[in-house]
Amino acid sequence: MKKEPHEKYMSLAISLAKKGEGMTSPNPLVGAVLVKRGKIIGKGYHRKAGLPHAEIEAFIDAGRKGQDVGGSTLYVSLEPCCHREKKTPPCTDAVIEKGVGEVIVGALDPNPRVSGKGVKTLKLAGIRVTTGVLEEKACELNEAFNKYITTGTPFVTLKLAATLDGKIATHTGDSKWIGSERQRKMGHRLRNLADAVMVGTGTVLKDDPSLNVRLYKNAGRQPVPVVLDRTLKTPVKSKIFSAHDSVIIVTGKSHDRVKSKKLEGAGARIIEVGLGRDGHLGLIELVRELGKNEITSLLIEGGSATAALALKSGIVDKVVFFYAPRVIGAEGLSMIGKLGVSRIKDSLGIERVKIRKFGDEIMVEGYVAK
Repeated sequence: MKKEPHEKYMSLAISLAKKGEGMTSPNPLVGAVLVKRGKIIGKGYHRKAGLPHAEIEAFIDAGRKGQDVGGSTLYVSLEPCCHREKKTPPCTDAVIEKGVGEVIVGALDPNPRVSGKGVKTLKLAGIRVTTGVLEEKACELNEAFNKYITTGTPFVTLKLAATLDGKIATHTGDSKWIGSERQRKMGHRLRNLADAVMVGTGTVLKDDPSLNVRLYKNAGRQPVPVVLDRTLKTPVKSKIFSAHDSVIIVTGKSHDRVKSKKLEGAGARIIEVGLGRDGHLGLIELVRELGKNEITSLLIEGGSATAALALKSGIVDKVVFFYAPRVIGAEGLSMIGKLGVSRIKDSLGIERVKIRKFGDEIMVEGYVAK
């Protein structure tokens, strides 16, 4: 079915925005398209935090082509900003100054400093504005930013790879490789989308992972490794220290100061959080601390105890589970540890589920019902 013009150009704006994946945090992903007399005269997207916004990039592109943007229609996936940031002036000023005749917006900006105000500013300047075109897709594009800007805490995704019977390792602890290289590449893309990637100290001791992006060709900056380590067992020679400039070790407030000094000497930053009644690290306090450090998105990769703790704590927003065509049996390690669920009605619900098949493997993603 042929798309309506508004949807056609907004779809392009959203596609352009995705080119900035892994580079714009803590700013949102935004794409823009300029159209005049049915012809695209300029395109742009926000490439990196600190660089020009999408609208400005579209104007630059049009100017490079010698196009006059006066009277044109601007399609932008997110409401133009109307406030000055550290390095960038309000985009609404540029839109007005360039003489744009109409602005089509995908989603309103949830930032309280902008939400609805950008549209109002444009209308007061006599510019026609339409909002809500492909709104659902535009919002999904910035689900991490949307949560962060309204709550101050990161959007949390739990990613696990398992066999068809839900096992992530054999009884001997062997887990390499449950999934195919294609599945691992998709996992690395998720890392590229995240500001930080978190595991438990058990995973560090057993697998010594690098927790960096290696298998995704369009990698932006590397995510910050976050290790839950109540007793500070992380070896200073772990790969995470050589693979990253910054490493966060999360421990309790009453921890071994000698051990923490050694880890800091290796390049770690220690974050202290309180312990829950069960003796586990307080993840709600942790995500607040991560938010204060402009970490807008957090990817949790396990293991099973960390996955269970995150789900029980209620910090998980989205799950992405990969299933490989293998069966291990009851002796294997389950993908998620004990949640204390005794009745089906008390189990965690997953909604807005999407299923994708690639080869013989399956990816299931969905959002944790709140």
